[in-house]
Amino acid sequence: MVWRNGASRTTAAEWKRLHRLAVRRLPYWCAHCGAEPVTGHAGLELDHIVPVAEGGTDGLDNLQWLCASCHAEKSRREAARGVQRRVARRRLYDRFATRHPGLK
Repeated sequence: MVWRNGASRTTAAEWKRLHRLAVRRLPYWCAHCGAEPVTGHAGLELDHIVPVAEGGTDGLDNLQWLCASCHAEKSRREAARGVQRRVARRRLYDRFATRHPGLK
C-alpha cells in the first residue's frame, strides 16, 4: 500500500493508534473466512471495510481484521475498481473535451 500523508490520509502515528485500538476492541479473526491467528497478532492485517478512495473513513467502525490471503484478494478487487474509475473519468473527460480549433 502506498501512503500519502496529508489532509486526506491518516498519518502513520494515527494509523498506529487505530491499530492498537483495533487490537483491543475488534474481534481478532478474519472477517471474511473466519480464520484465527495461530499465535499473537502476527497473522491478521487491519483493513478498511469501505476503502478511503471509495468514501470510507479511518474510524474504528470501518476497520476489520483479515488474513493475508483474504486481504490480498480484497485489495486486488479494490485496485481493479480503482482502474475502472480512472478509465471512466478519462472517457468522460474525452467525451466532453473540446478540440483545439487549430486541430482538425
